[in-house]
Amino acid sequence: MPLYIYLLAPIVGLFGLNEFTVRSLSAISGIFALLAIYLITFQIWKREKLALLSTFLLAISPWHILYSRGTFEGNLGLTLFTYGFYFLLKFIEKNTVKNLSLSVLIFTLSMYSYQSQRLVVPLLGLIAFFLIFKRIVVLKTKLIIPIILAFLLMLPILSLMFQPGSYHRAFGVSIFSRESPVPGWIEGQDSGIFVNNQYFLRGRQLAALYLSYFSPRNLFFEGDSNLQRGAENFSAFYGILFPALILGLVLLFRDKRQETRLLASWILIAPIPAALTSDPFHTYRSLLLFFPLTILISAGVFKINDYLKSRYFIGIVLCILIVNLSQFLYSYFVLTPAARATDWDYGYRQMVEFISTQTDYEKVVIDDLKTEGYIHFLFFNRTKPDQYHNEVSKQGTVEDYYYSSAEKIRPSKLGNIHFRKVDWPSERGDNKTIFVFPPERLFPSEFDDPKIKLLKEIYYPDKSVAFRIIKVDKSKEELLKESISSGGYPRDQ
Repeated sequence: MPLYIYLLAPIVGLFGLNEFTVRSLSAISGIFALLAIYLITFQIWKREKLALLSTFLLAISPWHILYSRGTFEGNLGLTLFTYGFYFLLKFIEKNTVKNLSLSVLIFTLSMYSYQSQRLVVPLLGLIAFFLIFKRIVVLKTKLIIPIILAFLLMLPILSLMFQPGSYHRAFGVSIFSRESPVPGWIEGQDSGIFVNNQYFLRGRQLAALYLSYFSPRNLFFEGDSNLQRGAENFSAFYGILFPALILGLVLLFRDKRQETRLLASWILIAPIPAALTSDPFHTYRSLLLFFPLTILISAGVFKINDYLKSRYFIGIVLCILIVNLSQFLYSYFVLTPAARATDWDYGYRQMVEFISTQTDYEKVVIDDLKTEGYIHFLFFNRTKPDQYHNEVSKQGTVEDYYYSSAEKIRPSKLGNIHFRKVDWPSERGDNKTIFVFPPERLFPSEFDDPKIKLLKEIYYPDKSVAFRIIKVDKSKEELLKESISSGGYPRDQ
């Protein structure tokens, strides 16, 4: 999405393209989210200690730490959304066009940050309109300012709504774009009300996906099935907080104020974009849900404390959470890098840095089966955008290659660096060629061949091999023999 890129550009311009700079904007967003949760919690309940507790819980939450330390544009979108929500609450309190305009502005900006907001913001806006209709209509002519502001900010989105660039990504992950049969479909079975009924089966699938985001098992215990979106042995929240969430939900739905109804609406519509995709529990696409749940957990903890009337309860909970945090940090910094290195594409930076030191070669071939390896070369080699565009544009116009298939936007080569499956039996004789293989694709017995030189092995944190970098380098005598046997002339070396 464009906003993250445009906001990141000056940071990269000042400090260069590196891992720290591209992560910095997401980290800054995470810091500002701490202020946002304090402001929202205090605005709803007017209890400073509760607002401080919600801030603390957000700061130590596994999901917030994880997504604030990586380059995640969704984290920027989440933070902008929260400030839009805060100014909406301020509008309910003060009924000023200034707060309404600020809310409209920030909500709309969040739609330029991540795809989920493009669905959630309009839905929440529609609900808010009906909930606070009486407050809005009294502004009368003053409404012209936020209406014009919203229209102008939405023009780029509206103009691109029916262009492939707008819906390409959403359609690519949608359950409706899958060619496989809907879950529950029985081949050869006649259709009925509940059997092989596309509408029933699709509705059941959507309901299951939606409810998976409220599953205690997913939220507190097992977590995301994608190992890149979590830390070893941890989910989005700490398990000890599960009872507090249940109590927080009860408190929320008993409270009939406009502020809490808006918060409940936020929670109910936040998982919808993620539920429309094929993943059963996708933490990144559901960041908008975790934020209000953190507020409810804080409210639940405080309610338990009010019931017990103990001066020690909050202190005991904080001590347990600090222990949980220390366990999470150990998992995040020690266990996860060792257990999930392959899921985080570990070793590509070392590969790129090593290859950049080599000079005596004609081409490099990356046996690239698992990931989009070209991205790492673009980043760590600091490739200029126009060089990349020139390479990709050889595939045709944007409409021909970009929107027809995701595979086609992945270049097969950048300069003399190729990304494809290696046909080793036929290519093992390519002189002056550097090959990069994952360990399962090339066995050490190949190194008995004198013309194949092992340049480097790159290791995962657990000391297992991530990549083997080899070079085919024939002697002049071998080249002469090959040339004579083929009836040609030897090439100068």
